[in-house]
Amino acid sequence: MQEFEMPISSQKIAITPDKTHIYVSGVYPPRLRCFDTKQLSMKFERGMDHEVVAFHILSEDWKKIVLLQSDRYVEFQTQDGIYYRTRIPTFGRDLCYYNRSAELFIGASGPQVYRLNLCKGTYMSSLETLSTGVNVTHMHPQHSLLMLGTDSGTVECWDPRSRTKCATLAIPETKNITCLKSNKILELGVGTETGQIILYDIRSTKPVLTKDHHYEKPINSIHFYNSDSENFVISACTKSFKVWHKDDGTPYTAIESEEDICDVAWYEGSGMFFFANEGQKMKTFFIPSLGPAPKWCWFLDNLTEELEESTENVVYDDYKFVTNEELDVLGLTHLVGTNYLRAYMHGYFIDMKLYREVKQIVNPFAFEEYKKSLVENKLQSQMKDRVEVKKLPKINKSLAKKDMHKGSKLLEDDRFGSLFTNPDFEVDEESEQFKLINPTVKKHDTKSSEFTSYTSEPDDSEDEEPVQVKKVKRKREMKLVSCENESTVYSKKTSVTAAVPLGERLVENGHSVISSKQLYGAREMKIEVEKERGKGFKSRRTEEMEQHRTERRQLGRSASGLMRKQRGKFWRGRKVG
Repeated sequence: MQEFEMPISSQKIAITPDKTHIYVSGVYPPRLRCFDTKQLSMKFERGMDHEVVAFHILSEDWKKIVLLQSDRYVEFQTQDGIYYRTRIPTFGRDLCYYNRSAELFIGASGPQVYRLNLCKGTYMSSLETLSTGVNVTHMHPQHSLLMLGTDSGTVECWDPRSRTKCATLAIPETKNITCLKSNKILELGVGTETGQIILYDIRSTKPVLTKDHHYEKPINSIHFYNSDSENFVISACTKSFKVWHKDDGTPYTAIESEEDICDVAWYEGSGMFFFANEGQKMKTFFIPSLGPAPKWCWFLDNLTEELEESTENVVYDDYKFVTNEELDVLGLTHLVGTNYLRAYMHGYFIDMKLYREVKQIVNPFAFEEYKKSLVENKLQSQMKDRVEVKKLPKINKSLAKKDMHKGSKLLEDDRFGSLFTNPDFEVDEESEQFKLINPTVKKHDTKSSEFTSYTSEPDDSEDEEPVQVKKVKRKREMKLVSCENESTVYSKKTSVTAAVPLGERLVENGHSVISSKQLYGAREMKIEVEKERGKGFKSRRTEEMEQHRTERRQLGRSASGLMRKQRGKFWRGRKVG
């Protein structure tokens, strides 16, 4: 339902008798909203000057409603808006309507219950109670007995026709009555301030059943569910909503709300409930076992059928699932097709007792291995309290090694703990499937130059010592070279080109080298680089290039005459050739 909410919180909620509209009052600011169930949207909204304490729908549809406000005003509204307003002497707490005489009974903070006759349009003589205030007013729909819940812990029953008191019911150990609800003809449910629901037969003062919500919060709503098979009581306090059996009080279901529940409206004939609470959105709950969904939300039945839990046992608790490979190991392939094996997915279910017996026969030392693994796990858990050392696990060592180099915390993450402890997750790098997926796997990381030490976890052999892996860059070896004065200096092992002495290489390149011996035994070498010549100086390379160009000019012949036309020879004006 769209916009099924209030700006801050909702206080009261009610459904029209024809079940087509829902009225909700809330704050802030105070307002009244009407929702249309057929259109699944809000029909209208009206603002108020003061908060609504209680309201009652006077007609079968949504057109007439009466509101009791916190400023002592009683306001009548129709489909056009406010129709009439009147004021009562004290602050009102609740109201109910007697349709046979068209009288409105208003319970207030004083001992009087005000009577407003809607036919005559005037106040009638009030009903005088023995309490200091009336919290709840309830009119029995069948025999029209007016029931008043007071703040002194009593329930007073009045006959509206004679305006006389019929009886007074004192509720033990209770100060305030917060809710009243009748069922059938003789049953009455009383909600107290301390979170108790007491069921009475109006012919007796002894309670039939007492149910406690155990929250010590006031009860604000009581409904009765009657069917041929089961009878339930639906009650709500500010913290919880409960459905329980009327005969013995055993719980049927319960809902705990995060926000305080102010009021509950039940869509009778179905399992749908609407909550007015201290939150913005009014909550809606559907219990399929109490009735079908209303006609205007029939699609809920389809959803509940899909979500309905199946009672069939799909997983067998007393059976063990084994694959075909495990059957071959156990030697039970001859049982395929018998009642001892139940086919399921890619394997079979076998009785747990039979599986243990066969396992004991096939591997009689399995229990000893199991005890040994328990001891190892216990020792490993105790080792955690010692100084932590980077260890490579038994399973997936290469993956753990890469993880340590990358600096990630895969080993410390509990979500991937079984990846390095459970043998079922071990990656077989020699398998064909692994080679197809990872055709190029770097077995050694040569980029790292840091020294890293790892100690593998203890294997089955006790004599094996921790292994240290050392990764360093390849360094050039150093050797001693003796000089002429028998002094020793260090030199690096170099390549073939670098083996030629520096002095000889400099001489070959045209530089002058002067060497001299010192007293302390080392040799000193001075290198004089040729200085630049003047402007007329030409290098050997320049001279060679100029000579080459000169030779080329001498050998070359011009081709300009090939394209020129030959002229004839003339002598004294005549052409002779």
